[in-house]
Amino acid sequence: MDGCCLKRTSHDPEICLSYVGMLVEHFNPYVRYGACMALGIACSGSGYKEAVAVIEPLLQAKENFVRQGAVIALSFILIQQTEGSCPNVVEFRKQITKMVSEKGEDSLVKFGSVVAQGILDAGGRNVTISLRQRAGHVDISAAIGMMLFLQYWYWHTMTNFISLAMRPTAVIALNKDLKMPKMQFKTSVKPALYAYPPPVEPKKKDEGERVETAVLSISNKKKQRRLQTMFDMRGDGFEDFGDLIPSSSSKKEEERKPVQPQDLIPSLQNPARVVRLQLKTLSLSENSRHVPIKPLNFGGVVIMKDTCPMNFEELVPSHQEATTDSPTDGKVIEERKPHAAFEIDLNEH
Repeated sequence: MDGCCLKRTSHDPEICLSYVGMLVEHFNPYVRYGACMALGIACSGSGYKEAVAVIEPLLQAKENFVRQGAVIALSFILIQQTEGSCPNVVEFRKQITKMVSEKGEDSLVKFGSVVAQGILDAGGRNVTISLRQRAGHVDISAAIGMMLFLQYWYWHTMTNFISLAMRPTAVIALNKDLKMPKMQFKTSVKPALYAYPPPVEPKKKDEGERVETAVLSISNKKKQRRLQTMFDMRGDGFEDFGDLIPSSSSKKEEERKPVQPQDLIPSLQNPARVVRLQLKTLSLSENSRHVPIKPLNFGGVVIMKDTCPMNFEELVPSHQEATTDSPTDGKVIEERKPHAAFEIDLNEH
């Protein structure tokens, strides 16, 4: 539980790295495994690039359990990170997908890769790993959940306890009646730094390399004869056949793509998905009638004070469908409904 202690005593990932970084190169594989897990817990959810650079070499370690610990530790650090905030996450996702699908890979590494994928996409990518409460105090239940999760080597079912260490990344504004008023939040963070990753596209079938068909010399002679016959019949020269050949300028025009505008920073509607990076610059929109009781950068549920209680307050409908900030090409994605209740008699089976 060194990682939990480092998380408690220091808010700076750099200090945690100075304590544990040297142990990652220890000759004992068990020490290396413990060091990378401690570093992953201490820097969880931060996307700290120096910590990622220290742990990444362990993905090529000889010991399978060290590689297993490395993929899980990296998933702790890279949770809710995007290509814009931490470019390593794209290659890491490809690497763990390859580890899961490879037939010759060790079962320990495969299990660690599956757990790492689950951590990266936990809660629909709407949660992060945090061992602290919003006020900065240690969250005892989260620390216990992390401790029990680390016993997965003894019993695989222990992995479910990681959910105790996960915290939703959202801001939900409520009024004095505990209802959600319609309001907007502002942030200076570009969408590329917090958006959902693009959906995985299915692999396309390889059609194979196209082999050029052999052209006989007699075929060329016949083609030349046909062109000569057409030339003799028209008598206008070969210039009339120029429109049959596409010009290079038209090809360039087809290849040109419209210039994409810079990423606009949209306003966030209440309730909003707000990751840790956005909390630093989160604020209310101008001329807002609501004032937060506690700072918005705490996140979570925030009670608002209405400065115009006599005016009509528009509320968010309770049956409002969930929305995401990922592109859907104009298609409405309906949330799946839960299964209906049913009874089962175990004596019949």
